[in-house]
Amino acid sequence: MKYYEKDGYILVRKHWIITLFNYSKFFFFLGISFLLVYIALRFQESLGYELVTFVIFPVVFVFINYAFLKLILENIRYFNDLLILKENSVIVIKTSLIDTDNVEIIDLDKITKIDTTMTGIIPNLLAYGDLVLEQFKDRTRIFHHIYKPYRLANLIKEAKSSYEKEKNSLK
Repeated sequence: MKYYEKDGYILVRKHWIITLFNYSKFFFFLGISFLLVYIALRFQESLGYELVTFVIFPVVFVFINYAFLKLILENIRYFNDLLILKENSVIVIKTSLIDTDNVEIIDLDKITKIDTTMTGIIPNLLAYGDLVLEQFKDRTRIFHHIYKPYRLANLIKEAKSSYEKEKNSLK
């Protein structure tokens, strides 16, 4: 995972560990489904034909459909959860199939403090953590599972200082 830079914009996507979590949930639901199918086929005589046909197989069908639908929606959410760093603002885009117009623009003037947290062994080994942006007279924004959050914090600090220098030179 890297930062994508083009025409003065820096595009940041969440760490790939999110897709690992999503696929692990998917395989967990598939495992439960296959376990139910095994139980239904193995103990069909003692459970009864009606219970297996009209209860267990529809439950397995619902579990498998839920697992696939959840995987698809989580992948869409992963690829549409973006941070875009411009020369004067940070644009936060969080869209999915349900929530399509969730775009927020944070001006660099309003950012008072930038902090990063990487707690635990796995986040430090895989280089992901949280980026915390405190805004003047506004709420604190925490962005989870950011790839190398300290690098993004440095890029935001550099963009903020260059924006302030440019703004002061115009006065």
